[in-house]
Formats: sequence, structure tokens, C-alpha cells
Amino acid sequence: MIMKNKQKTIIKNILFATAGLALFFLAIFPLRNYFINKNLHEGDELMAERKYTEAYVHFQKAQLLSFFNDRAKERAESTKEAAKDILKMQDFLQEKNNVDLLTLINKADLKTCDLEADKILIENDLSQVAIINLKFCANDGPKDYSSWLFLGAASLQFSENNYIFKEQKPGLRKDAISAFEKAYAIDPIDKSAIKYLISTNKIENNQPEVDRWQKLLDNLNKIEKP
Repeated sequence: MIMKNKQKTIIKNILFATAGLALFFLAIFPLRNYFINKNLHEGDELMAERKYTEAYVHFQKAQLLSFFNDRAKERAESTKEAAKDILKMQDFLQEKNNVDLLTLINKADLKTCDLEADKILIENDLSQVAIINLKFCANDGPKDYSSWLFLGAASLQFSENNYIFKEQKPGLRKDAISAFEKAYAIDPIDKSAIKYLISTNKIENNQPEVDRWQKLLDNLNKIEKP
């Protein structure tokens, strides 16, 4: 009799535990979906603001809550792609109806050199947009000193952005150095490219290059002295 009562108690406990778990999972699913959607929404908002690393974190959180969530996975991948090339954001911005940034990107992609507009973009922390136009200007357009200098300045400024991925920064500084060197090759008398090359190579801890460009700058300064 005692054994039967024990068995009944155990069965009851198992049933209560099972019912409790069922209720827990019924309650947790809507809550989990809420946090998934919240992270996706916040990630989208941050991506539209070009805050790539912060957006990526939210998409990663959404993935952790739902490993097979295709949207979270695609958004995480597209965030890294967009940080490399803002043109990859065009469909996303169209979807989100972000007219202002989409208009700037489309205008920069018109394949017409407008250095004054690019200068304004750089000054307003929109160097990633300016890079689109400046790559055309420097490589396919007039190939003049200013185009290469501005492309270097835009790449350097973007490398200092707090919202891009750390592993992308050295590549941007390398692009900046390459552009400044091409500007120098066109006009070795103007000091702007040389000064940029000194400061950028300092960031890269490339002392031999710093010394080389500093020597060239010192020689130019000596020539200018009466």
C-alpha cells in the first residue's frame, strides 16, 4: 500500500513537472520571438545609420536566439559587406525607404567627378559615400592630383570610423597610402600628399616609410627657404 502511494506521488510529481515545463515553453516562445524581432529591428536601424559593428551584434543576438533564422544570418553577412562597400546597401535602403542616404549613394555612383561635393561628404563624416565617386575620378576620370588626394583622405577618415570592423581598418589605410603615393607621383612639389603619407605611415608603425617621406618634406622646406 505504501509502495502504491509512493508510485502515485511520483507519477503526480512527474505530471506536474511536465505540465510546468509545457507552460514554460508556451510562455517562452512568444518572449523569444519578441527578442528576436527586437534585435532584428534595432540592427536594421543601426545599419541604416552606418553603425555596422553595433548592427552586427544585434543580428548575432537574433541568430543565437534562433539559429535557423535566415533573415538574421543574411543581415549579419550583409552588414560586413556593406562596411566594405556601401553600394551593397542599396537594396536594403530601398526596402527601408531611407531616401536621404540612398539618394547620396546613387548620386555618388553616377560616374561624374564632383570633387566639391565629395569634399563636403568627407567633412560631414560621409567619406564612405565619397569613396564611390572618388574611385571613379581617380581611376577612370581625370586622374588628377586632387582626385587621388581626396580618395586617400576619404579612405583614411573611414579607417578611423568607430563603427566599422577592426579587421577592415588596415586595408583602408593601405588604400589611403596607395592613393597619396599616386597623388605625389603627379605633383611631387605639393606637400599635402607627403604630410598625409607621414601621418598615415605613423599610424601603421612603418618607421622606414615615415623617415623616407619626412626627409622628402624636409628637402622641400629647405628649397623654399631664401
